[in-house]
Amino acid sequence: MSRQTSTDIEVIKLRTRALIKTLMRETGCTNPNQFGAWINRESERLGWPDTQSSNKWYHLVDGKLKKAPLDVVSMLSQLFPNAAMLYHDGPANLWRALWGDACDPNVLWPLCRTRFSDDGPWYDEITWNEIKAKCLNERTFRETLREFEGELLLAQAYDQPFTLNHLTEAIALYRLHQAVNCLAVSDIDGVGAYRSVRLCLADFGITFHLHRYGGYQLVCNELVKIEIGRLTSEQSYLASVGIQRDQVGVYAGDPLLWIDDSARWNSLNLDWAPATAPLPEGHKVGMSSIDETDRKDLDWRSAIDLALEARAAELPWSF
Repeated sequence: MSRQTSTDIEVIKLRTRALIKTLMRETGCTNPNQFGAWINRESERLGWPDTQSSNKWYHLVDGKLKKAPLDVVSMLSQLFPNAAMLYHDGPANLWRALWGDACDPNVLWPLCRTRFSDDGPWYDEITWNEIKAKCLNERTFRETLREFEGELLLAQAYDQPFTLNHLTEAIALYRLHQAVNCLAVSDIDGVGAYRSVRLCLADFGITFHLHRYGGYQLVCNELVKIEIGRLTSEQSYLASVGIQRDQVGVYAGDPLLWIDDSARWNSLNLDWAPATAPLPEGHKVGMSSIDETDRKDLDWRSAIDLALEARAAELPWSF
């Protein structure tokens, strides 16, 4: 068994924290103490010991663990059938997109909703499953990548906030392009794939959700590491981006400064553009991707405080 690295441990902490906070929201609990009380009530029939007074859930949320909490996940699965899936796949399947097997056709490609529908990432899980079951015409990988980036640029032009599903699909498409390009030099335009990932990470709503799980910087670091590795080892990919080797680190940190939106619109050559396309139905300007529960979370932490924190950490915020 290989020895765990510090990053491995941080990933375990992130998976655990995200799992518990997701379950807290599902049960209407606002803090680990309330969650412990809820668990005590629901598990009484199962004969569990008290989990509230021991501060068990506070410790797990605070990251006081050094190995995967398999016993905790197994225990929670008795009350939440989706607990194991949430732990491994993450909110909106984000961990699956970032750390899943890119060579398994059942792992990343199913996360790419745009293969069936332009609006796929905006649907909730139940609605999407209903729509997906009726879809017959599946786009190619090239067309999915192209349409997805175009939809992101269009949404950004109308100040429409993204969802975690957008980040999940962006990462899945990016990693799929990497897998394809590693097998054989591909002529599929992959420049916009990483740029789409960074567009999502610059979105306020997505940034807020990742900060809530304490995972924004870890996710960013993982993606920067992948991009640097690609630009260093994939000559064709480096050439398509059009930078020098001594610029790799800076570009990976923020490709949005190197390639602007108009250049990407020209490359995509889609027959619709933000200047003429109609405003999406149900569009709301602002932070509509943050629900009322999230807004209550923001009461104690103003947007100014968040902006200052982001500046201190040199994060790519966009207001």
